[in-house]
Amino acid sequence: MSAVFGATNWSKSGYNIADFSGAKFVFLVGSDNNANELSSFIGGNQSFLENYVAGGGHLFINSAPNEGGTFSLGFGDTLNHDFAHQSTHSSVATINTAGVSAGLTYGDIATEYTGNFFSHATVTGPLTSLIDGSAGSIFSVMDWGSGFVAFGGQTTTNFHDPVVDARGLLANELAYVASVPFVSPLPIPEPEIYAMLLAGLGLLGFVARRRKESVI
Repeated sequence: MSAVFGATNWSKSGYNIADFSGAKFVFLVGSDNNANELSSFIGGNQSFLENYVAGGGHLFINSAPNEGGTFSLGFGDTLNHDFAHQSTHSSVATINTAGVSAGLTYGDIATEYTGNFFSHATVTGPLTSLIDGSAGSIFSVMDWGSGFVAFGGQTTTNFHDPVVDARGLLANELAYVASVPFVSPLPIPEPEIYAMLLAGLGLLGFVARRRKESVI
């Protein structure tokens, strides 16, 4: 987050729709141990989230569950998780042609990754996949009204190889969905106001930007 938005330009709180007020971009992460909490938050606030994006907001929801099962992400999309048989787990990830076109390889980072695991879940729905895992799409996007939304099932970058490139990939994902300039070697952009949500041990990000910028 700091690499993309600046170390002093965001803060943390819990799952709270009040923090969406005035936000340009929201990053919600259910991590592995808060997937059930994320599912409950989305289920209880689906209309709010869909209206937030329809009104021009940008939203990125990611979770690599180690609990629960498949659940609705809203927007007609689903996060698929099979804990028992790991059929939704991906050990290989590829930035596909659409992902390259979106700028996810900015900084000349790798297009192929491995991990144990790179993701625990896949995402399905009326989406455009930008990163394909060995079990299915693990990072997909869609337009929704006047806004933009992305979904992922990725684990944290310490499980990914090459790890340095994986950190750059996450930064590129955040920049792409938030519609801020790609950064390499990740300088701090123009100061604005940001916030970040934290729920339990699971990181979820909330990034509020005062002014909209043109889509990359």
